[in-house]
Amino acid sequence: MAALALVVKANVIVDDFSANIYGWNEGEIDDGKIGTIQIINGQLFIQSKHDEVALKTHCYAPINVDKDFRITAHVLIDRLKDDRQVGLIFNYRDDGNFYCFSFSEYSVSFLRYVDNQEVGSYHQGIKWKKKKKLEQEWTLAKEADELVFSVDGQELIRIRYMPLDYCGVGFYTISKQKLTVNKIEYAQ
Repeated sequence: MAALALVVKANVIVDDFSANIYGWNEGEIDDGKIGTIQIINGQLFIQSKHDEVALKTHCYAPINVDKDFRITAHVLIDRLKDDRQVGLIFNYRDDGNFYCFSFSEYSVSFLRYVDNQEVGSYHQGIKWKKKKKLEQEWTLAKEADELVFSVDGQELIRIRYMPLDYCGVGFYTISKQKLTVNKIEYAQ
């Protein structure tokens, strides 16, 4: 008697930003002098133009955070330096309450913010092979009670027992940094 194999395929939703159906916030800060967030030709551009100024954009993703999921973003980072950072925001409630994975020249960090205060962090040192015009695939996966963050298929950080309450997802840049997001995929 032959065994019957059951294959379950995840539901995948691709956001290529062409219609902005998830409501990514856009705009210029101080007439573009501080920075801009724009969707142009199906790409999301985030550019901070001032030292130590963070720009954030977000949407509320079509995922259920109580179940396992995978978020994959295809990005282009202008330049990694210690004072220029980019990041993936998730569990976003508002600008002062969210989690993120943050990149700099020498590390990847998990940061947790509550009421505009950093209340927890974990840092992983890394040596990037390339530091200018980096094309990367960022993946955040929830697997049972763990959050797994990977870049180009390589696991960088695994966080356990971090509660998720919100489906807000986004990106940010700090200090004269530019990030281009080509598309983001949600799988559940």
